[in-house]
Amino acid sequence: MVTQEDIAAIDSKITAFLTTYNIPGASLAISKNGKLVYKKAYGKADKEANVDMTPTHRFRVASVTKTFTGVAIMRLVQEGKLNLDDKVFGMGGILGTEYGTKAYSARVLNVTVKHLLQMTTGGFVLANDSDPIGANPAMNNAQYFTWLMDNAVLKHDPGTRHWYINTNYFIAARVIEKVSGKSFYQFMKDDFLTPLGINSAVMGRGNLADRHADEVKYYGQGGLQGREYGFPLERRDGDGGLVINSVDLLKFVLAIDGSPSRPDILNANTMTAFKSPSGPAPLSPNFANGVALWGQRIYFYGALPGTRSSYMTDPNGMAVALIFNGGLDYFNPAVYNPFATAHQNLLVELLTTNTNAYKDIDQF
Repeated sequence: MVTQEDIAAIDSKITAFLTTYNIPGASLAISKNGKLVYKKAYGKADKEANVDMTPTHRFRVASVTKTFTGVAIMRLVQEGKLNLDDKVFGMGGILGTEYGTKAYSARVLNVTVKHLLQMTTGGFVLANDSDPIGANPAMNNAQYFTWLMDNAVLKHDPGTRHWYINTNYFIAARVIEKVSGKSFYQFMKDDFLTPLGINSAVMGRGNLADRHADEVKYYGQGGLQGREYGFPLERRDGDGGLVINSVDLLKFVLAIDGSPSRPDILNANTMTAFKSPSGPAPLSPNFANGVALWGQRIYFYGALPGTRSSYMTDPNGMAVALIFNGGLDYFNPAVYNPFATAHQNLLVELLTTNTNAYKDIDQF
């Protein structure tokens, strides 16, 4: 039986990255033509307890969750349960007037499902343009949603510009719940996670005491140190709440990549819609419905205090999922931007170099 053997050219890239950026650990999964040809864990899952990272360790993947949310919406579209152009709020809208105590603005009444996924609603921000996703942490989803509708504003007409605001995906998750009659997570689990054999995916929790079995410990840097726990991650199910291992993340990506190597869960028409961006600037030519586009590649990144996540595909048949339990301070662009660029360069190297170094195996 052919088994995976260590590939120094791959391992050295990951370990060098961990050393350079002082990150405790990483989990890597690489596929070639739909086969899992390399899976490996590096460093520590928990420094204090001296736990080595393993491929079964799961991580918060932060904004990579948005791809799952987008796909969940596309599945409902494919099943005839909703349309991307359906209005979200007001009479005849999916959520009607369920949330908020004030009359909705004309802009809010024009928001469609597609605007949420493509981040083109025009806001759902506070007066100072800040993203309100973390506000009023003690509120439950319904209380928060009512507060949001009463206090957040759309600064632009829907469909006129791209503005990356997490609250759009909080709302998208509530749309999924309304249409499916299930919780956001339960819908995904029943509709595509379990059928795909993805068993590590769970919704993350904000407190250290509540972390899942086999979940790593997170290590923030700079201003994010000490902020890894104690925030309402449970609210952030739709925009950044998923916890999953790298192999299952890659398995999901290969079910939405449009390549023939593994069956896709979106048909041709739905796939085309899923990967259609909003348009040229000030819209976005490379941000579609929960997935980012780079030529023929699809990808996404995520970051929360103490985590940095990613996946990327390449038309050469390679795909990669790479997750870290550490990361630099994204509120400090001077240190974060070079780190993010180095992370992206690392992914491209993994996709485009040493592609013949792998055994012809499939560890899925």
